[in-house]
Amino acid sequence: MVGESPPHDPDDDEYDDLAALDFTYTDDDPDDNGLDVLAEYAPIAEPEDSDDVTAPVLAEVEDDDAAAVPLFTVTNPPGTVTVTTFMDGRVQQIELSPKVTTMTEADLAEEILVIADLATQDARSAQYAYMLEGMRQQGHDDIATREFLTRDLDLPTPEQAEAARAEVFSTRYVSGHE
Repeated sequence: MVGESPPHDPDDDEYDDLAALDFTYTDDDPDDNGLDVLAEYAPIAEPEDSDDVTAPVLAEVEDDDAAAVPLFTVTNPPGTVTVTTFMDGRVQQIELSPKVTTMTEADLAEEILVIADLATQDARSAQYAYMLEGMRQQGHDDIATREFLTRDLDLPTPEQAEAARAEVFSTRYVSGHE
């Protein structure tokens, strides 16, 4: 019968590692719809009033049980697409302004990908800075550590992330492409 599987045989190479996860929902409280878990997603900090939309924004989501989670936000110069990423580069949130309705789907998709890439670079460059500082504190050589971070871990330096953002913004938006 479909959906039924025999008990796990420890010698079986085709063991399903996900079988141990329990996704059952008990209905002990009829008023509890399970959506309270979404309260963990706090809004990100709004960028301060500034004319410099090219500067990365670092917001933090506070959780009572955990330390603050650093977030990295990049907004395109027209202000139509804002992407926020976690420190590991995963996208946390995408915000679109009402002006995106004038864009084609293909142009909007491309814009989101470009801005997401820049936000990811900012986040990964923060990893670089954090790891470099940690290795310094451990007494490791800066030159060897920098080489390891760029060559082996493929992390951009903060300067490289800033240069990439400046390059994209100067070439993509000066020519009128939005």
